[in-house]
Amino acid sequence: MKKKIAVLTSGWSIDYLLAVLEGMKKSAEKNQADLYIFTSYRYIETDGKPNTTSFAIFDLPDYKSFDGIVIMPNLFNDDELVKIYHKKILDSGVPAVSLNQPLNGLSYIGSNNHGEYKKLINHLIEEHDVKKLAFIGGPDNNPGSESNYQAYKEALSDHNFPIDNQMVYLNGDWSFEFGYECAEKLFANPKNYPDAVVCINDLAALAVEQVATSKKIKIPEDLKIIGFDDIEISGKVVPSITTISIKAEKMGEEAINLLCNPAQAPVFKEINAEPVFRQSCGCQKELTQSQYFYSLNASKQLSKAQQFASQLRHLEDTFIQTENFHSLSDNLQNYFERRHKFEGEDIAILLKEEVLENILQTKEKLEASTGFGKKMRVLVNLSQGKAAERKTLSASQLVPENLQSDEPALYLFLAIYNRYYLHGYYVSKNNINMLENKSAYNWTRNFGTIIEKFRQTAIYRTMSEKLRILSTQDSLSGLFNRAGMETYGNELFCKNNEDKKKTQIIFVDINNMKIINDKFDHLQGDLAVKTVAESIKKVIPKSYIAVRYGGDEFVIIGTKRGNKDYETLIHEDLAARAKSMALPYELTVSSGQKIFTPGEKNTLLEAIKTVDKIMYENKEEYHRIKGDRPQKK
Repeated sequence: MKKKIAVLTSGWSIDYLLAVLEGMKKSAEKNQADLYIFTSYRYIETDGKPNTTSFAIFDLPDYKSFDGIVIMPNLFNDDELVKIYHKKILDSGVPAVSLNQPLNGLSYIGSNNHGEYKKLINHLIEEHDVKKLAFIGGPDNNPGSESNYQAYKEALSDHNFPIDNQMVYLNGDWSFEFGYECAEKLFANPKNYPDAVVCINDLAALAVEQVATSKKIKIPEDLKIIGFDDIEISGKVVPSITTISIKAEKMGEEAINLLCNPAQAPVFKEINAEPVFRQSCGCQKELTQSQYFYSLNASKQLSKAQQFASQLRHLEDTFIQTENFHSLSDNLQNYFERRHKFEGEDIAILLKEEVLENILQTKEKLEASTGFGKKMRVLVNLSQGKAAERKTLSASQLVPENLQSDEPALYLFLAIYNRYYLHGYYVSKNNINMLENKSAYNWTRNFGTIIEKFRQTAIYRTMSEKLRILSTQDSLSGLFNRAGMETYGNELFCKNNEDKKKTQIIFVDINNMKIINDKFDHLQGDLAVKTVAESIKKVIPKSYIAVRYGGDEFVIIGTKRGNKDYETLIHEDLAARAKSMALPYELTVSSGQKIFTPGEKNTLLEAIKTVDKIMYENKEEYHRIKGDRPQKK
């Protein structure tokens, strides 16, 4: 029986993560284990506050259902979150391994790199005669970052070199951007350039190299650079980066081996790091084959980035072109069947059940929510690139049945969210390409933002519809007003003419309305209007348009079908209503109707005037029979 291993990680140090995952995959295949990679992204919002919503993906799995757990806390960049998930792992009682940062009660596998990093700095001083060494660090309170800074200080102290605080930059975030910002400051004064820059990782080293090159500083003749991690690109750029290989792939392999063959007590194991001497310190002179290939491949990488940006645009277009949530799932399913180069052949996109309710309601701002709930709605489901069944899924199931397999598999989980509201998650099988180049981060955030835009559009559409109804509705009778008649009545009349269909128009006028208002007050007059309107609404088909044409006048417009006599039915329903209401006055109406054929070439207003004359003749006949004077129109 296959084992299940959960991996809790951040996606920022992507080259390191990909190397670790490569080692994990090799070991998982040997040990017949599935890997469940839960990936998060901590970042700073525009208001300066850290956003950790994506860490909710760590709350999705039931840890007790796994055979082992790997946590990579050195990538979290958040001590409080490390404490939360460290405790959760301990509470589960499941065997667990912490990579590159020791945690009490867990096995540890890490890289013994402090000594090697110090040796590499000594190499710059002793072999290349550098005397002014700058340092670009990582996050404060991070063990790996602090260890590298300590190695820097020890190396300078051993050679009696003072530390120039103006050349030391701490509290970084592992990013290329931070390294670039520091490099610009380092090279702002041409009279005080360093001889070498010691970097927390290869991304910072690459940033330093880029800034130095832009300022015509020769590497390695005028400036030596060393990095850390030995990411793939560091050996391909020109000049290539001297760095430390922390054996990330080996760490991943050892972690899975340990969990698939657990020891009785937590294991502490360190893997020796190795220095890699390249061109940025002057040890390697010639270009390598991989450097030639990388320069030729640069345009391909640019094209890939453009394709990913195009994917996000087309994805947003799919939402924009969808009018309601009920057709959204079909449209997205069809879209991903055609385009899933980045997402993968076997994927599912799942939303919380409450997301539908949030889209249908008109609450402008959603409250923060990082819970998944018990049920997930499968919005998109692909199996080998083809549409698969979409149905509600228990959140504890994690993966739709069609994505499960007998062979060992790797599942990548990413939270879908907008700021502090969690919508759901994406899961792919045997595809980690989304992790490259921040694609996963950009994709999940964009998808969450698009959902929120879709929700806001639905709100505005609903509000617009309500405003439109209010602007075309008579508040007293609930029927259309004149504006509504001109819009919808005219549209129906013209469409009937185009479709060669007959139009029925009925004109209704309340008898003795002036007497009702004068003798029984206007409240009774309003009641009379509402009562007649209720009879009209009850009798006529829903496809007909009923209009309060004037104070006591009503116009009914519809496509003539069948032989029902709606005019007579209105009189009969009104008589029954009036009798049951015991009104202090007689409530009756006069009416007239006519069927208009398409060939008559009337406008709607002309047709209504014709029917009005018919109604007036019937009203005169009503008053003649009653023996009272006809009401002047």
